[in-house]
Amino acid sequence: MKTILKYKSFFAYSENANKYFFTEFSDDINIVYGRNTSGKSTLIQAILYTFGINDVKTQLSEINSENPVFRLDCELKQDNGIINLTIIRNDENIYI
Repeated sequence: MKTILKYKSFFAYSENANKYFFTEFSDDINIVYGRNTSGKSTLIQAILYTFGINDVKTQLSEINSENPVFRLDCELKQDNGIINLTIIRNDENIYI
């Protein structure tokens, strides 16, 4: 049984700082590029943090000081069909 998790979109929002970031991922290859300190690694770390993988938070301390909410929309493909998932992370809570 093959299982594939495909990212559809990622959204980060801070009401305190009145800032947001949104991106959609394509069905094929996605390339994240930019100059140094433009946020490439931060995007990857924020996605991992949304899953609860990067709970050390030291890499995201500046962003987390603004109390952001992260939302990752995914598609879980299995042999028996597709399940749409939304994962929301705010501070210490993860909602699926």
